Amino acid sequence: MPIRRCCHLAVLLSLCGGAVLDAQMNPYFTAINYPLPRDTMVFMLLPDFQVAQYTRNFFTGMGMVQYGVSSRWTVGFMAEGNKIAGLPAIYGGLRVNTYFRVFPQDRILNFTVYGEFEELNAAALYKMEIAGFGGEDLGGPLAAARHTPARTFEQRAIVYHDWGRTNLTFNFISETGLSRPGNDFGYALGAFRQPLWAGMAGMTGMAGMAGMSTPPALSLQRVGFGLEMMGSLGNNHRFGFDWPSEQQYLGPVFGYALSPSWTVRVEPMFGLSGVSDPFVLRMGVMYSIDSFARRLARAF
Repeated sequence: MPIRRCCHLAVLLSLCGGAVLDAQMNPYFTAINYPLPRDTMVFMLLPDFQVAQYTRNFFTGMGMVQYGVSSRWTVGFMAEGNKIAGLPAIYGGLRVNTYFRVFPQDRILNFTVYGEFEELNAAALYKMEIAGFGGEDLGGPLAAARHTPARTFEQRAIVYHDWGRTNLTFNFISETGLSRPGNDFGYALGAFRQPLWAGMAGMTGMAGMAGMSTPPALSLQRVGFGLEMMGSLGNNHRFGFDWPSEQQYLGPVFGYALSPSWTVRVEPMFGLSGVSDPFVLRMGVMYSIDSFARRLARAF
């Protein structure tokens, strides 16, 4: 076997042995809360199927990589695309984000600030957040949309708290247009019950359960469940709820801990307003590696 191939194999084996059992992970699709543990790398694949309100149904997909620079600071990179029925698959753009938990110690409301630069085009349809007025289905020509810039800078004010294994999270979202003037606003909120097995060691007052035996492959101890809602709050000209002209979605979210490193999630969301897509099936697969930089350094 060539030396270069041996080196690549050694790096892969070294990195893939990691697990993150001793810290909470964000269980939602739109709402954001926990920063990643220090030196933890997370890879996510997030495919969605959307029943369109006005046009053809479509699939969207996002690939995401996040890294915990410290126990309070996380950075990430995302790429997205979509496939509309009867049309070719298209590239939607890139996102770069970072978020920082303000207070080092756990409080009744943990506060996190978030920023994201979005180098998108008008054909980007993945529902990372909802803001502004009207629907988001692609009604114009695909060729024109994919060459129309839709650059924005997104900011979030995030508050969350855990009561045992139960998490409550709220995000206030502001999108500042870089390709066009103005600000659009939105929100995301969620409640989630973490799985007993994958979440127990990171919970306050539950450290004594760290020696709990691994449950069977099919076990309710691996299941997390909750509810997530997201929607729009208008823009800088007209702020607040205007239900007939804003998208609003609600749905249950489920997570399953396949192992300490692998988690799958699913969330069927239902549109609540006239301009919302009737149905969105959100899916996700997450793989986490702890001590990433140290493993990489040892591999070389």
